[in-house]
Amino acid sequence: MLRKIGSCLFASIIFLSSASLNFTASVNRSEVGINEPLTLTVMVEGENIGNVPSPQLPELPDFTIGGRSSSQSTNIQLINGKLTQQQTISFIYTLYPKETGTKTIGACKLEFKGETYQTQPLGINVVKDNTKPPPGPGPGAAQTSADQIKDKIKLIATVDRKSVYVGEQINVEFNVYTNVRADYGNFEKPNFNDFWVEPVFDAQQVNYETVTFEGKQYSKFPIKKAALFPIQDGQLQITSMKLTAIVPIQPTSFFDFGRSENIELKSNPIYIEVKPLPEENKPREFCGGIGKFSVTANLDEDSSNAAEPINLRIRISGTGNVRTVQKPDLPTIPGLKILDPEVKDQTQMTDNKIQGYKEFLYPIIPQIDGEHVIPSIRIAYFDPSDNKYHIRETNLLKFVATQTAVASQTASSNTIKTLGADINHIKADQKHLPDQRFNADWKVSIFYILSILIIGIAFIYRRHSERLLTDRAYARKIRSSRITRQGIQEAEKALKKNDMIKFYSALTRSLEGYVGDRFNLDTGALTKEQIANILGAKGVQAELITDLIKIITRCDQSRFSRGPRCDNPREIMNRAKQIIKEL
Repeated sequence: MLRKIGSCLFASIIFLSSASLNFTASVNRSEVGINEPLTLTVMVEGENIGNVPSPQLPELPDFTIGGRSSSQSTNIQLINGKLTQQQTISFIYTLYPKETGTKTIGACKLEFKGETYQTQPLGINVVKDNTKPPPGPGPGAAQTSADQIKDKIKLIATVDRKSVYVGEQINVEFNVYTNVRADYGNFEKPNFNDFWVEPVFDAQQVNYETVTFEGKQYSKFPIKKAALFPIQDGQLQITSMKLTAIVPIQPTSFFDFGRSENIELKSNPIYIEVKPLPEENKPREFCGGIGKFSVTANLDEDSSNAAEPINLRIRISGTGNVRTVQKPDLPTIPGLKILDPEVKDQTQMTDNKIQGYKEFLYPIIPQIDGEHVIPSIRIAYFDPSDNKYHIRETNLLKFVATQTAVASQTASSNTIKTLGADINHIKADQKHLPDQRFNADWKVSIFYILSILIIGIAFIYRRHSERLLTDRAYARKIRSSRITRQGIQEAEKALKKNDMIKFYSALTRSLEGYVGDRFNLDTGALTKEQIANILGAKGVQAELITDLIKIITRCDQSRFSRGPRCDNPREIMNRAKQIIKEL
């Protein structure tokens, strides 16, 4: 019996007759203060309007659009034995007036199924300071539901300082504060173009903590933390982060299927005043360090025999962005050949400060015997806490070299002896001269060919090593495949263990990391749209870019959604591998 009733009910829903479409516009108040938000709600009501397009807004020269969202609901009613289905789609815009006076919001337009609809213009009185509260909710209260929810969920960006020197650390955080249950998706990262970025934290899943914010209790969800170091002076902007919160709305009746609000959250942009470093009393030994640093130097050996190289290790460590510290200037030391250094660095966040070290390893080849002295090596850095330059220096270092001349003579005599033996061997037997000449020529040719190959390989390897140290883009491109393989393997293991959060996180890191290393991009500071535009400019196929962005978006949605995750992670994994291969 119930099955028959359900079948009849479903058939009734499917074969509902068309009804007229209502297209209206309303505001939540007719008088608004110059600094207050005004909510414009454009509502479409009717049957079978699920694919209705967004309305066309009029020109709004007197207002700034601060945000937009949409919601929809479906209600079924049984009145006098007749079943009716009504859909409502609301397009909600937050407007900010630019100046006081009587303003008009013109007619909104909608083109749907060959028909054109138009709303009535709305008059707004903009005053300097509006003390009137907005009217309470009436029959159209559902129109302002998105605005009401916005008061309960916020995306806030904060920094620990807004005035710094070039190269001085700024800590930035992006947090969601909410009093409603929501899922999140469509992340757009902020733009850090004018900053050196050290990532500190990126959320892999939703983790709430209860906090008090602006005098109210909220559940706080941290999204991103980073240490920023401005690379130029002037007023710099940390642009807004964007994301969509999908907030479920409880059904109001048995026949109300419920709905959800898609709230577009946008963090506040932040402006940083960046001061240039003072030129007065700037030491010539300034190494680019901003913070507090020390320097040490040591030799791995105290003696060298037969011109064997020894290593001079210089380490600059402290608080600040050590990655931007330049190599110190070494003096010319008679009797020593100092080669280009191998460089490595390491950083970590301690007590909200980036700390670490940068190490320079110089191979030194002695060219004469005796005791060699490496003088003190000086570096200078700028400390923003006292607005002064400071100089630090290392101790003197000594080592003894022996048999450098013997090593050189041995190499020369070996060469002469070999040549002598070759000449005597050729003249040994005149009868077999043609055969010996042929054998000698063949051996010498092979020797020279091998020598040229070895020299060529050594030259290529040296060039490769130098580029790895000096060319960041080349180094990132070379390492991209290895690091990506490790990330894919991590994702594969997580998928086998059914650890979906770890799987989506590892896959996202692998894709973004590979794109960043392959094309020398800081993907952590770029939005998906910017990544797509840059890849397009570099000649990557549009279809490949679209699939890449789709996969990253689906991974983000699956990581942060409370509902069901993507139903085919293996398909996503296979496509991700194919994208990496084609890139």
